[in-house]
Amino acid sequence: MTLLEFKAELITKLEKFDKPRPLICEGNPLECEIFIVGINAATEMEEDFWQFWKDDYGFNKSEWFESYIRERELKSLKSGKARGNKLSNTRQRIEWIVDEIKPFKTLETNLFVKATPTAKELKSEDRKPCVFDFLLQTIKPQIILIHGNEVIKNFNKFYNVNIKKGEILNIDILGTKTNVLAVNHLSRGWSKEKSYELGEFLKSKLIK
Repeated sequence: MTLLEFKAELITKLEKFDKPRPLICEGNPLECEIFIVGINAATEMEEDFWQFWKDDYGFNKSEWFESYIRERELKSLKSGKARGNKLSNTRQRIEWIVDEIKPFKTLETNLFVKATPTAKELKSEDRKPCVFDFLLQTIKPQIILIHGNEVIKNFNKFYNVNIKKGEILNIDILGTKTNVLAVNHLSRGWSKEKSYELGEFLKSKLIK
């Protein structure tokens, strides 16, 4: 599949969703060896996903990251609250993990593409992993890191598996043979050192 073919397919998959955030990576998603998977994005951004897409490059994470920080600052100002952390706890941990995994490429995504402050606010029609299924079957990552109890519960339900925290499970999901590691949600309990150790561990499990 070419990058343009990937884009065309993804546009079709996203038609029913308002302001989805299907993935974050630097460059071509088709080159990503590792997925980091949450339940759904907690922050709905004003700028559209496709504003950061270039047909000859893929997703421009650097530009998206600048926009993400800017929008968080503006929301703090509008709410009248004191300016909080530049990054959310989850975003900071992901950045540490992704940094350690380099030069291998990581794709961040979620089981569900609609952004809501909490997963409880997802409606039944939003709780379908159709976009994730497409990414999995198309990109075929070597490793999937899933974080959080709700992702684990839904993973086991959708794919008829028995994933447990702290264990790497080699499984076949929708015709893709991959390794899945489940951990606690990245929003809490992860120091910088522990996050880098997780990134190093994931990198060590890649088939060179």
